[in-house]
Amino acid sequence: MAEPSPPQADFQIRLSRRFRKQQEFAADYSPLYSHLFGLLADWLAAEAEPGRDPLVDWLLQAAATRSSFDVPLLLLAGLHRDILTGVVAVAALAPYYPTVGGTRSADDLDLAATLRAAILARQNPLADFLRTAAVQTNETARGLCWLLPVLYPGWPAIHLVDLGASAGLNLVADHRGYRLAGGVEGEEMFDLGRGTPGQFLVAGQGELPLPLQHSPPAILSRIGCDCAPFSLATIQDEQTLAAFVWGDQAGRLTTLRQGIAALHRVSWTQVPVQLYPAHLPEDLTPFLEQQVAPCVDAPIVIFNTYLTTYLHDKGASLQPQLAAWAAAQAQPVLWLQWETLWHGPKPPAFGMVAWTADLWQDGRHFHWHLAWAHPHGTLIQWLPGSADWADFWQIR
Repeated sequence: MAEPSPPQADFQIRLSRRFRKQQEFAADYSPLYSHLFGLLADWLAAEAEPGRDPLVDWLLQAAATRSSFDVPLLLLAGLHRDILTGVVAVAALAPYYPTVGGTRSADDLDLAATLRAAILARQNPLADFLRTAAVQTNETARGLCWLLPVLYPGWPAIHLVDLGASAGLNLVADHRGYRLAGGVEGEEMFDLGRGTPGQFLVAGQGELPLPLQHSPPAILSRIGCDCAPFSLATIQDEQTLAAFVWGDQAGRLTTLRQGIAALHRVSWTQVPVQLYPAHLPEDLTPFLEQQVAPCVDAPIVIFNTYLTTYLHDKGASLQPQLAAWAAAQAQPVLWLQWETLWHGPKPPAFGMVAWTADLWQDGRHFHWHLAWAHPHGTLIQWLPGSADWADFWQIR
């Protein structure tokens, strides 16, 4: 019988597999990050004894207290932050990053040596980042998750709640500009949001029935929670948040910065974003009871996007908590999600998430699976549930 692997060896195997998964996910979307994830997976997978690869030894030590899921995202974010801020020690890596004007191909044979040198040159600050930073998932295209569905009920106003809000940028999606292309019944394009049209271009497959109104309801409150709410009080904060954008996604970096500007503009209105600390799923009910209820003057719209992957129970306990709370409210409660379906039908492509809607109204609970969505909001595959959703509101 083989001896069990030591804990460090087990962690190295898990970490290598996680880098490889990220490589696969990024393959058709981010060539640079696919290569970077793949190189790190290769180095971790090489069955080197301790002391034979200083980079692997450093990474295992620096990441020892973190989830293997978080480590690839944190490591490349730490490097990207150095590149965005012009750290000299990583200057040789910058030409590969379009976010700073780089044009060098990720297929370049020098990339591996350049990446290794950059990491080893920045071991101490990268280790600090790995140990202390929280993964930020402020993909601002995800505001579509709530902005489109709220056009259908005809509600004049709503209270808006984001679970896993990070810096709260998706709470101001009504101040952004989304353009749905293809799959829109009766139109080739459909614009929504008050921002510049086409800030986000979303390709649609299948057919989406149009809503009866094009303007979102008034937002009476914008409330979010996160295990570590991310303040954007300084330029350094903004640079850290920007670092979580992948380095060859210059367009996403531009839209993130536009989102930060929109958040700052909203902060001067009568309905600024309010963020509260809450460790989900355990703190969901206290958060709803203390920070959200009672909001009796309008329906409550709760949303979360790519949150459950980070929760220890994959979000299984969110549903019963939210259902119990929502059933006790006098006004409608709508829960919108872009999340991995841990049970049920498989997505049409690796990494796509389910766009679902749950409504508690008049003592009843309704559920729809509206679409499959790319986590970055670039592609939506509409399902029959979107037509059922539209029909539900048009006949009421």
